[in-house]
Amino acid sequence: MKKSDNCPKEPWLAVVLSFFIAGIGQIYSGRKWRGSILIFTAAALICFSIWTVLSPKCDILFTAGVYVAFLILWIWNLFDAHKCARKANSDNFETERKQGKDAWLALFLSDLIPGLGQIYIKKRLLGIGFIIITGVLLMVSMKFPSLYVVSWAFFSMFVCYHAYISAPIRREPSNRTISIIAIVILCSYLLNGYNRHAFRAYVAEPFFLPTGAMKPTLLPGDRLFVRKTRQYVPKRGDVVAFKSPKDSNITYIKRVAALPGETLEIKNKILYIDGQKVQHPALQDIESPARDYVGMEAEPYRVPENNIFVIGDNSADSHDSRAFGAIPLSDVIGKAYKIYWPLGRRGPIK
Repeated sequence: MKKSDNCPKEPWLAVVLSFFIAGIGQIYSGRKWRGSILIFTAAALICFSIWTVLSPKCDILFTAGVYVAFLILWIWNLFDAHKCARKANSDNFETERKQGKDAWLALFLSDLIPGLGQIYIKKRLLGIGFIIITGVLLMVSMKFPSLYVVSWAFFSMFVCYHAYISAPIRREPSNRTISIIAIVILCSYLLNGYNRHAFRAYVAEPFFLPTGAMKPTLLPGDRLFVRKTRQYVPKRGDVVAFKSPKDSNITYIKRVAALPGETLEIKNKILYIDGQKVQHPALQDIESPARDYVGMEAEPYRVPENNIFVIGDNSADSHDSRAFGAIPLSDVIGKAYKIYWPLGRRGPIK
């Protein structure tokens, strides 16, 4: 490749581009095949890691390994983007570039930690102020996550743009490039925030189990994944997460005992559905709580249409449908399918 001063490549701009999508910085530096391979590899690792999360039998340690591989690739990609851009430049340009504060490096630093770029270009008070605002926004995120995503996106865009235009040396003849990059930063944070929300809302969401109502299948302190899908139809024996009948902000996790339209009855600790003994091992030997309950002996209970009846595996100490009745299917969040923490208990939920 012929090196020229006519159209030099900015190494830190290449890093910024590859920070958003691995491989873009290499393409910007003229290494199109190299960049394309990186884009494909990173995308494949992301898709594969999602599959490992959604697969009940896939070990969570394997998922962590895939994520570490992606992280290593992504970090290496940043160094490689910088190297590719430097190699595309002449020695004269590289010597001139290193003589002052790099505007693109200032932007990159502020993209990592808002305000860090301002400190780099010696606007320390302003940089510290931005860091303080960052801390405030992080506290806001705990109570208002949706507001945080939007405010963080616009704040990051402004701080990065400010870091660039405040640098003492800028080699671009116009603000067109930085304006495009600022918009990319805004869209990137908004899209990432939406993707995280969409994944938790429509694909899978982690949950924490605080009680022992599902012993021995699930223990207090277990963290598990719940898969969400509009097409999910609960089956007898499934462990499901659903909204509490009294407070929709509280989530219960129980096992499906009876389906819509079925009639259940519990006789001598045995569950009968439509007069037939249930064979599922987790629904055997059902002990009665120390109170009246739905479905007690000689009082068969018919599950309404579009509802399910759930019972905790620790039936003697479980607040479930025997106490509050059937659960509307519209309140079912999804199927609990895998424990991911503690690591000693990781694995599919049976």
